[in-house]
Amino acid sequence: MLRLDLFANRPVGRPDAPLLILGPALGAPASMWDEVAELLAPDFRTVTFEHFGFNGAPAVHEAFSIGDLADAVVRLIDDLGVEKAYYAGDSISGAVALELGRRHPDRVVAVAAVCSVARKSGDPSMAPMAAAVRKDGTASRASDVDERWFAPGAKTTRGAQIGALVEALSTADDETYARYLEALDEHDVGDHLGSISVPVLSVWSEFDTGDAEGKMRFIAENVQRGTLVGIKGAGHTPPLEQPEAVAAALRDFFRNAQ
Repeated sequence: MLRLDLFANRPVGRPDAPLLILGPALGAPASMWDEVAELLAPDFRTVTFEHFGFNGAPAVHEAFSIGDLADAVVRLIDDLGVEKAYYAGDSISGAVALELGRRHPDRVVAVAAVCSVARKSGDPSMAPMAAAVRKDGTASRASDVDERWFAPGAKTTRGAQIGALVEALSTADDETYARYLEALDEHDVGDHLGSISVPVLSVWSEFDTGDAEGKMRFIAENVQRGTLVGIKGAGHTPPLEQPEAVAAALRDFFRNAQ
């Protein structure tokens, strides 16, 4: 049986504060959350993690599921010595947030899904994208991400961070990235959102790709206790592009979530 252990970074914030785990978008380094973590340090002990095959984290060439990633988050909670934690994730890590609420409601106080998706039966397959990554490598994805993920003007104000993100993606392990895409392809949480009882913050952003608000509204309106928030001036990575707004949204939501 496959066991995944997350490649976690050093905690930020007071050791006695509530634990908040922050998951990056697929293809992005954990540093996309750095400014948010610093802003939340007075209120939370925050921990970020790197996706497998990225930024020094080990590659995983076996098949795994979003559920396996959620189980790995729970093991990280155990390792950090607490019973319950808060969790926020961008993109694929937002899918992990939903799966945490579904599988482990006793281990999370509340979760936040940022610019994510709740895939359901009948959604278009991601298999062609996984095949393309195996054929052409993650560098082929990096150019698309560089063009489509960010709000207008973001490369002027956040050039260094965006450059680091694109570099991390272009040098990531191809097979591991394809396995992530296949895990998301098989995730069926969209048909089961009504079973999620923990509070869920669903965050969309102004310049995210596709029907950004519609996807996140679907989540907020179908979980038992959902809240929808929009972030202006950001694309697919609001924690990197608008950290103050994201930190404020998380702080307000988590403070009131019970």
